[in-house]
Amino acid sequence: MQARDGKKRFWTICSNVMLIGSLSGCATRQWVLEQMELHDQRVTVTEQRVGEVDTKANEALARFNNLRLERQFVLNLRGGSKFTSGSSRLSEDGKRAVSGFLSDLGDTEGLVFLVAGHTDATGSEEKNYELGQKRAASVARYLTKQGIDPFRVTTVSYGEDKPVADNQTAEGKRRNRRIEISVYREAFTSTPRAPNPQAEVHDSAY
Repeated sequence: MQARDGKKRFWTICSNVMLIGSLSGCATRQWVLEQMELHDQRVTVTEQRVGEVDTKANEALARFNNLRLERQFVLNLRGGSKFTSGSSRLSEDGKRAVSGFLSDLGDTEGLVFLVAGHTDATGSEEKNYELGQKRAASVARYLTKQGIDPFRVTTVSYGEDKPVADNQTAEGKRRNRRIEISVYREAFTSTPRAPNPQAEVHDSAY
């Protein structure tokens, strides 16, 4: 009798253990599925944001007819990994780099400038988007001070959404903190000229 009771208790315990393990497994799978769903939602939101920014940039450039990409200029930023007071102000080194780029362009009459701000992934997406916009606006203001028609300068911010390097490394973050200036010229033909594949890169800082 005691042996039968012992076996009964043994199998009851085993059944309970397996039941608990089964429930735990279900809970784990459910948690994984929930995390995957959240990740998919974040990816979708990021893709939508980038698409919206691209659309806004295209709409701004659509004011001009038959634009062709003339030249690109990348201003890398060594500092400003976080948004702090004054981090969106163009430094003297940055001003010299932009001035040198304008000097290389020569005659800027009729040119259209698209200034895009990019950040690394440090901090929140909202802050990075704001920081990218402030930096792009700072460069745009400097362009207008150099005589560029303000109606021909458009700014956009991609924040952290278009990295060119790994945000897990210090060097990658440095490369992602950048301003890109795309210069367009109004073409008089229906066949646009192929853009220069090599963007000019200058290393400067805010």
